[in-house]
Amino acid sequence: KFNESTAILAGNSLLTIAFEILSSKKINLSEKTKTNLIQSLSRCVGHTGLAGGQFFDLLFENKKISKKKIINMQKKKTGELFGFCCESISIIKKHDSKKRKSLKKLGLNIGLLFQVADDLIDFKGESKIAGKRTKKDKNKGKATLVNLMGHYEALVFAEKLKEKIDNDIKKYGRNANDLLRSVEFILKRKF
Repeated sequence: KFNESTAILAGNSLLTIAFEILSSKKINLSEKTKTNLIQSLSRCVGHTGLAGGQFFDLLFENKKISKKKIINMQKKKTGELFGFCCESISIIKKHDSKKRKSLKKLGLNIGLLFQVADDLIDFKGESKIAGKRTKKDKNKGKATLVNLMGHYEALVFAEKLKEKIDNDIKKYGRNANDLLRSVEFILKRKF
């Protein structure tokens, strides 16, 4: 049976594998680049990232939480993983810190969009179509933008965020078309 505990164990296993891969001598990257990737991933999953976001997710249950705090929590909880993926490109390409921060911010926003879309699916989706139990966030008193603003306003927020993300991605030209399609899929998933 797949539940939150199973998801945490699976996530921990994947992170262990990620650290093993990044530290492997088989990866054709300089030691400095590997170290930068490992440091970035460590921050991503630590108390200022994923672990912190999960802590706030549990802490905020059954409480009235501001939009700003929910967005911050969701960027940590889900956004940091997408942020690392985008930032890692910049680390490998040895971009300057400005471009690295820009790509990480793009990833954080993609992660936020993914989380809001997931919350929309939970709110209005059907379990059979979503492939998981739905309507659990409201029952658990989760702090989500959907629960705070309502379905329609959260959907408008997600559409505006997607438009901003699309504009940021288009700056990278045709090489970013796959990422544009991925972002399109995030918001168009069945709910």
